[in-house]
Amino acid sequence: MYTMKIKEKELSVKCSGGNIVLELREESGEEISSMTLDKESAALFSVLLNEGIVTAEKINKDFKKDGVILKKIQDVGTCFASDGRLSIAVLPADEKRTASMIIGMHKEDEHASIVMKPKKAAYLSLLIVEVIKSLINKN
Repeated sequence: MYTMKIKEKELSVKCSGGNIVLELREESGEEISSMTLDKESAALFSVLLNEGIVTAEKINKDFKKDGVILKKIQDVGTCFASDGRLSIAVLPADEKRTASMIIGMHKEDEHASIVMKPKKAAYLSLLIVEVIKSLINKN
């Protein structure tokens, strides 16, 4: 199991029964939400995450270099899990902050999200790939 601390939340990536589980928790340990993905869905999530990282870094570069300010959230995509869906978007940069990734976890009536910088998102993507590789090696 891998755990990342992001602001007041923790995001864990672990393997459970041949699937990848993403758990979002408060720092106190209380679970906010979790999603279970098979290997294929986790791979798609990683690819979408990488696409969002590239988009966020381009937005940051354009803002720093040319002063271009985007006002709208850039939707990257949605990945369906066995018990819900994960959505990925990029929050725009402005004078107060750099462009960040937002990952939404959506189940029927439950919605939770976490915001992270592109570097943390890149680390998350690598963790997911490592868990997928360990699942493949087990089979």
